[in-house]
Amino acid sequence: MIKFFRVIRQNLLNEGKTCKYFKYAIGEIILVVIGILLALSINNWNTSRQIKASNKLYLNKMVNDLNVTIARLNNLVYSGNKLYPSLQEAIGACDSVLKLTYHGLSENNLDYLISAKISYGNSILNISDNTYMEMLNTGRLYTLDSDTLTNAITHYYKLCEREDYYNSLNTATITKGASKFEDSFAKLFMDYELHPGGFQLKNYPFYFDKNSKEYKDFQTGIAQMKDGQQNNMRKMIDIIKYSDTLKSIIKRNLKYYD
Repeated sequence: MIKFFRVIRQNLLNEGKTCKYFKYAIGEIILVVIGILLALSINNWNTSRQIKASNKLYLNKMVNDLNVTIARLNNLVYSGNKLYPSLQEAIGACDSVLKLTYHGLSENNLDYLISAKISYGNSILNISDNTYMEMLNTGRLYTLDSDTLTNAITHYYKLCEREDYYNSLNTATITKGASKFEDSFAKLFMDYELHPGGFQLKNYPFYFDKNSKEYKDFQTGIAQMKDGQQNNMRKMIDIIKYSDTLKSIIKRNLKYYD
C-alpha cells in the first residue's frame, strides 16, 4: 500500500503536476492521521473494556470478602462454638456471675462458676481485606468509574482499620480483667477440676468472704471482662452494618458493568 502511494506521488512529480502533488500529499497525511486516531480509539476502547471487565471481577470478589467478614462477625457475636462462646453468651455469663457474687457465694454455686462461659478468647476482628489490598497496591482502586464508590470502599476499610485498633484495646481489657483473679478464684477452679480428690473449699476462705481482696478482685475482674466484651460486641455489630451498606453500594454499581 505504501509502495502504491509512492508510485502515485512519483508520477505526479514526473508529470510536473506539483500542485496536485502537494494536494495529494496533504490528503495522504490526513488519511494517515485519521488512521492513527482510529487505531488509538480502538485501542482505548479495548483497554477500557478490559479494565471494566477486570473491575467487575474485583468488585464481585470484594462482595465475597464482605460476606466472609459478616459471617465471621455474626458467628463471634451471636453463634460461637463448643470451644468458644459467643460474645452474647460470655457477656450474659459475666453478668450472672457478677450478680451472684453480690448475693454471696455458697458451695452450691461452685459447679456453676466453673462451667460459666465468662471467658471469650476469639474476639479478633480479622477483617477480610485481600481484594481491597490488591486493588490498592496495584492502583486498580482508582480505575473505578465512580468516585463515590472508590470513596465508600476507602472509608470502609479505613474504618475497619481503626476499629481493629480499638478491638485490640478491648481484648487487652478482657485479658487484664481475667488476670486479676488468676491467683485466687482461677486457681481455685483449676484445683477443683484437676485435683477433685484432695480439694477442700475450706482451704480457700476468700471464696466466702465478700470483704477479702481476692473476692473484690474477682468482682472487678469479671466486671472488666464484661465491659471489654460489650465494647467489642458493639464494634462488631457496627462493622456488620457497615459491611452490609458497602455491599449494597457495590451491587448498585455492578449494574454499570453488565
